[in-house]
Amino acid sequence: MNPDANRVPRLRFAPSPTGIPHIGNLHTALFCWALARALGGDFILRIEDTDQARNTPEAIQQMLAALAWLGIDWDEGPDVGGDYGPYVQSQRLERHLAVAKALLASGHAYYGDDPQHPAGANNQPLRLRMPRHGAIILHDALRGPIRFDSSHRPGREDPILLRSDGRPLYHLAAMTDDHDMGITHVVRGEEWISSTPIHIRLYQAMGWPQPVWVHLPLILNKRGEKLSKRDPEGGYLISDFQAAGYLPAALWNYLLLMGWSPDGEQEIIDKWTVRQQFRLARLSASPAVFDWDKLNWVNRQYMQRLDDEQLTGLLAPFLEEAYGTLPANTAWLRQLTALLRTELVRLADAVDLAEWAFVDTFDYVAEAQAALASPPAGIILPHLIAELAQTVLLDAATAGSILAGLRHRLGQPHGWNQRALFWPIRAALTGRVKGPPLADIMGLLGKQRCMARLAAAFQLTRQD
Repeated sequence: MNPDANRVPRLRFAPSPTGIPHIGNLHTALFCWALARALGGDFILRIEDTDQARNTPEAIQQMLAALAWLGIDWDEGPDVGGDYGPYVQSQRLERHLAVAKALLASGHAYYGDDPQHPAGANNQPLRLRMPRHGAIILHDALRGPIRFDSSHRPGREDPILLRSDGRPLYHLAAMTDDHDMGITHVVRGEEWISSTPIHIRLYQAMGWPQPVWVHLPLILNKRGEKLSKRDPEGGYLISDFQAAGYLPAALWNYLLLMGWSPDGEQEIIDKWTVRQQFRLARLSASPAVFDWDKLNWVNRQYMQRLDDEQLTGLLAPFLEEAYGTLPANTAWLRQLTALLRTELVRLADAVDLAEWAFVDTFDYVAEAQAALASPPAGIILPHLIAELAQTVLLDAATAGSILAGLRHRLGQPHGWNQRALFWPIRAALTGRVKGPPLADIMGLLGKQRCMARLAAAFQLTRQD
């Protein structure tokens, strides 16, 4: 049954600290958070560390950092406290054992493997006595009623609540904590549907009001397969998205669109929109497909909203890691950012796009090699070197004037179009034939670097 309508909505995200956070985990966390905020309730973070063999303190910190990076805040948790703590499951052992004792006393649980002949507690697991007849009905907020026939229950063995060594398993610990923390809505992945009859039975046995059950659909790749950590379509660990240079606000935005539809056709949303429009009735029960192209589009929208100074600050760590200490001239970096921004999809794209700005010796792509081997190259390059030699200071405006002069003096008489005229120059300066405006490239590189690159490329034309 549903919780009292007068209770403040309380939702929780309860990850297991067993590794680097995965995008599937964070999608669930985000939907829990969004529903809590839309309902005007509380969002609780609880660490479920029942798997002692795989839990690590580093994983806990990674999860906290990933949630914070994504823009998910919590009202109660292991780091901020709250009235319902502790918020680490292993620290609630005494309470879990008390519930187990109550279940045993009421006849809803037994030691051993045979419900007809219960054993003693020594070296025996404690099991929850499941019904053998009738049905358990899961009333899922997204999927409607789901019937589980007790006489055809998979496995037939009653589920274990306490291991033979006395340690509680997830079913007992998580449901006890949910009840004690006043959780009104349990939002989790659909892989938990098959376990929900156990959880419903625990609530019934203890006489607790059930929460609203919400089982979110899976996230699939484009091949219709469940996402994996080493999916060939891309990495789905949060560290993969950070390393690629996705903005947290963009990833936050995209993940919300996977299973929820805001009003109209809007796709760029903010937290105010979530508070106003995020409702259970607007969630989809169908699997969502992770679309990298759509994520890239969303990320690009967010990147273009940044001014040059903001974007420069975000690009700097990627460029510094690739090319070492950056120039102290921050104006130069902002100028470079302004040239690159229209080509950027992710922050990490800047490393490849900016190679020409940092590296004076580089390989020429095939089109650049062809441009340098063309007849105009042997004439244009030395003319430009001579022009630059007479220039005192080379900036974008001066470079534009020089290029316009070349077009008039060389392009028109020879019948060379802009591609024939300028592709050899661009190839010499960047190793490519496409990119930012040529005059801006020359202004950023400066006179000496331009002349050196033009001379090196001209030597190639002479060798050919």
